[in-house]
Amino acid sequence: MDRNRLGHRLSLYRWERLMKVRTWLIITYLVVMLLPLAAAYGFFVLIQEWDRSKRIADTFELTQQIQGIEDGLQDPELYEMQPLSKLESKLPNRVSEAGVSLELYRSDAVRIYSSEATKQSIQQINRSQLMENLYQYDLSYHSLTVKKPVFENEQIIGVYELSLDRSEWVSGVESRRTWIVTAFIAFFITVYGVMIWLLQRKLNRPLNELMLGMSAFASKQKIVSFPTKRKDEIGQLMHHFEKMQTQIESAQAETKREQEEKQLMMASFSHDIKTPLTSLQAYAEALENEESLTPRERKDYMQIIKRKSVHLKGMIEDLTTYAKLQSNQYEMPLTKVDAEEFFEMVFEGYDELARRQHVTLIKEMNITGFCYMNAQHMIRYLDNLMSNALRYTQADGRIGLGVIGKDALLPEWIFQEAHSELEAFRDGSALLLIQNDGPPISQAHIDSVLTPFYQGEQARTSDESKHAGLGLSIAKQIAEKHDGEMKLWSFEQRGTLIVMRFPQI
Repeated sequence: MDRNRLGHRLSLYRWERLMKVRTWLIITYLVVMLLPLAAAYGFFVLIQEWDRSKRIADTFELTQQIQGIEDGLQDPELYEMQPLSKLESKLPNRVSEAGVSLELYRSDAVRIYSSEATKQSIQQINRSQLMENLYQYDLSYHSLTVKKPVFENEQIIGVYELSLDRSEWVSGVESRRTWIVTAFIAFFITVYGVMIWLLQRKLNRPLNELMLGMSAFASKQKIVSFPTKRKDEIGQLMHHFEKMQTQIESAQAETKREQEEKQLMMASFSHDIKTPLTSLQAYAEALENEESLTPRERKDYMQIIKRKSVHLKGMIEDLTTYAKLQSNQYEMPLTKVDAEEFFEMVFEGYDELARRQHVTLIKEMNITGFCYMNAQHMIRYLDNLMSNALRYTQADGRIGLGVIGKDALLPEWIFQEAHSELEAFRDGSALLLIQNDGPPISQAHIDSVLTPFYQGEQARTSDESKHAGLGLSIAKQIAEKHDGEMKLWSFEQRGTLIVMRFPQI
C-alpha cells in the first residue's frame, strides 16, 4: 500500500514537472475551444432525449383526447347539409374548446364545416387527396392531426379531420430551450472565467512578480529573490534571473576590483619609476654640468644610465604585458606542439645564467605527446620565475627546473613536504616545476606574492634589485591563459616551489 502511494506521488510529481507553460496553454486552448462545443452537443443530446420522451407521452395523451372526441363524430347527420347553428349543436362540446380544430367532409369531398371559419362555407376538394393518409396520426411541432372516415351501412358517408393543438408542449419546448441557452451561456462564462482566473494565477501573477523584481533590481541594484518558483518556464526564468543578478553583482564587484587595481597599478608604477628616473636625471645633469669628471667617472655614469634605462624598459614591458593579459578581449593564440621538443627548446639558456651565479641547475624532462602552448608567453613565464629563483638563491645553492607528463613520477629533488599536496594538485594534468633553495616566503605573504606590484623585502634592499612587482602576476595569468593553474609552496629552511599544471593531449 505504501509503495503504491509513493508511486502515485512520484507520478504526480513527474506530471507536475511535465506541465510546462506551453503544455498548459495548449490544454487551455483545447478546453476553451472544445469544452463549449462538447457542452453544446451534450445539451443538444439532452434536449433531444427530453423531447423524445415528452413527445411519446404527449402523443399518447393527445391520442386519448382525440379518441374521446371521435365518438361524437360518428353521427351520420353531421355529414349532411344543414344550418351552421344546427350542425354545431350536434358537435361534441370539446370541439368548441381552444386548441381543437375540426373539419368535416362529405363522401364526395365537399367540406361542409371548419371550426377555423367564422361563417359556414362550402368547398370542394380533390377526393383522392381527401382519402390520403386515413387513420394516420400526423404529429407536427404545433399539433396532432388525424383523418378518419365515417361509415353507414358499410358505406363512407363522410370524413372528419381532427387536430389538437400542442401549445402546452410548445411552451414547454420554448421554456426548455430558454433554460438550455441560459445554462449554456452560464457554463460558457464560467469556463472562460475559470480560464482567466487560471491565466492570472499561472501566468500574469508570476510575470508581474518577475517584472517587479526586475524593476527593483534595476533601480536599487539589490539582489531580488523569489521564495516560491513554479516548475515551469516562468520558474526557470525566475531562476535564471536570480542567477543573472548574482553574475551581474559579481561582474560589478570584479569591475570595481579591476578599477581599484588599475588605480593601485598606476600609483605603484608611478612610485617605482620615479626613483630610476630621478637617478637618470641626476647622472645626466652631472655629465652635462660637471666638467671636472674624469673619463673613468664619465664612463661609469654612462653605464649607470644604460642600466637604469634597461631597468625602466623592463618595467614598461612588464606593465604592457600585464595590461594585455588582464584584458578580457585578449585571446592568447595556442599552438599544438610536441611537448618534449617544445620544453627542450624553452629550457635552453638557463644553464649559463645559473653558472654565472654559482648556482647548480637540475633539469628534468619526462613528458611525451602533445600540448597546446604559446612559445613567446611560455618563455616569458620561465624568464620571470627563473629570474626570481636566481635572485633569491645564494651561491652554491640549487635550482630545479622540470616538466613531467600526467602519468610520470615526481622528480626526486622535489621537496618531500610538498609531495602529497602536489599529487592532489596535478589531478591528471602535466606539471611545469621550478624549485629553488633560499629564504622562504612567510605564510602571511604567500598569497600576496601573486598580486600585482608585490615586492618582497629582499627586493627592496638595493636599487639594483628593485622591480615592478609584476613578474609572478604575469606568470599566473600566463598559466591561466593556457587553461592551467599556478600554485606556490614555501618551506622553512628549504626554499620555494612554484608549479604550473596544464592539459596534456
